[in-house]
Amino acid sequence: MAGRIAIGIAAACVLLFLGYGHDFLAATPDPPAGPVEAAVVLAGPPAEDRERLRAAVKCVQSGQARLILLPLRHRALGWEWFLRTYRLDPPLPEERVIIGREVPAAAGWGPDPGGTFAEARATLELMRRHGLRSAVVLSSSYHMRRARLAFRRADPRAEFAFAFRSVATRDPHDSRPWWRDSELFARVAAEYVKLAGGLLFYR
Repeated sequence: MAGRIAIGIAAACVLLFLGYGHDFLAATPDPPAGPVEAAVVLAGPPAEDRERLRAAVKCVQSGQARLILLPLRHRALGWEWFLRTYRLDPPLPEERVIIGREVPAAAGWGPDPGGTFAEARATLELMRRHGLRSAVVLSSSYHMRRARLAFRRADPRAEFAFAFRSVATRDPHDSRPWWRDSELFARVAAEYVKLAGGLLFYR
């Protein structure tokens, strides 16, 4: 009897994951009510990073944001590299882009979670340094819940106004269920582990 109950629970969990696993992670995007000062681009896999940057460039060119902010990038990567590698066209002038280079010191207890939380801390520091008060955070849909958690934990007193906007990770013409995309399936599954870690260690 107990074995059947366990199998039933496991089967229900699998069905919930396949049905709502992606949507749960993507359920928190919060488009800005109006123009903001910066479009923050969180780093990701190259193909997704490109689409996030393209979305940020459109934000600036359409007047939805004044600047692009890349909170944590390798020292060797300048704006010309992004323009050339990601073929951003029309190009955005370098003076409209802020690139962060240094990782802020870890705060709180437990191991330094790095990653998204480090980007959130770096964003706060860059915004203070440049006198910015509002931003829209751009990332992939499956990353939105953890991104929002990271920024909320990094800015517990709501010193800044953040909105969140997801960037599509799939071809809009792809009608398959999300879990049939093996790369997306792997990223969503890994994201749940990272979200659990974020709940524990984003301090």
